[in-house]
Amino acid sequence: MKSLTLAELVERFGCVVHECSGVAASEPLTGISTLSSAESRQISFLTNSRYFEDALTSKAGAILCSAHDAQQLAARALQSGATEVNKTLLVCRNPYATFARISQYFFEPRHDPHGRPAFAYVDATAVIHESANLFPFVYVGPGARIGARSVLYPGSFVGAAAIVGDDCLIHPNAVIREGCKLGDRCILNPGAVVGGDGFGFAPDGAENVKIPQTGGVVLGNDVELGSNASVDRGALSDTRIGEQTKIDSLVQVGHNAIVGRACFLAAGTGVAGSTEIGNRVTLAGQVGVVGHIKIADNITVLAQAGVTRNLEEAGVYSGFPARPNREQLSFDASLNCMVKDYNEKRKAKLQKSETNDQ
Repeated sequence: MKSLTLAELVERFGCVVHECSGVAASEPLTGISTLSSAESRQISFLTNSRYFEDALTSKAGAILCSAHDAQQLAARALQSGATEVNKTLLVCRNPYATFARISQYFFEPRHDPHGRPAFAYVDATAVIHESANLFPFVYVGPGARIGARSVLYPGSFVGAAAIVGDDCLIHPNAVIREGCKLGDRCILNPGAVVGGDGFGFAPDGAENVKIPQTGGVVLGNDVELGSNASVDRGALSDTRIGEQTKIDSLVQVGHNAIVGRACFLAAGTGVAGSTEIGNRVTLAGQVGVVGHIKIADNITVLAQAGVTRNLEEAGVYSGFPARPNREQLSFDASLNCMVKDYNEKRKAKLQKSETNDQ
């Protein structure tokens, strides 16, 4: 069983001990859990002030938190009559990210080696690193390349001349079409498709003439696609997804789109073709983005918004068409007041009419 001592936590994850009254520096901590369910040998985390009471009563051996929250916990403990916080508090620059890294340590996935099983099809011209792990019923096409320590689960498809980088994880029934490229440490969850044909057709009266989609898809390092997400190949040039971008389940990215670095695209989002999205952009659930527009860096678009024009300034946007969130909230408030005023006048008019009838 994996474990970490308090001293190892400080050294490996850059924490600073604020209070140390819950666990000795040499005692092993054997897991991670929520504040309310953690046991004395487990680590927990506090990132939301709504959970202060849970933190004060938690049995966790150590709690990750910010410097501000550590001070607040100490103050609340004193207000309740205690002489100290009966907890080991570990101050982190980013407690949530530190929690994620510690979770990776405790829950590192295992993939039993299979080498090249008899029921996997690997073309003779494909290049598979000796440390890669292929499960039965994998298909690897002509000229494809699979990098070191990458894992391909049953039903995954790697097309001709496709490239899968090092340490990638391709879950069951994920598809990497011909000529597409994955960087290192990419994850495709079940049913994800990289390089399906873009939605390109030329209407000609009664016929919609298909435009051959001859480009590819390039995923940067550390990109993750959720289950049944789809990134279409370009019509002529490549569709590109920047490194560290995370794409949720059931997201559609159209052909020739460019998505920048460290973006989040939440479930149900659709990005139309030839759209350019900057770095550190978040598109919340069910956001729709029309084609051939640009979204600048450091923008958040709230759920179910519709982006119909260029967004050029960093900030938070919402509504349809998407506009700065403060503007949208003001519009909603004004509309609500207008509707309320109308209904009150209408009600008063009806009451007056009823009185006159009597």
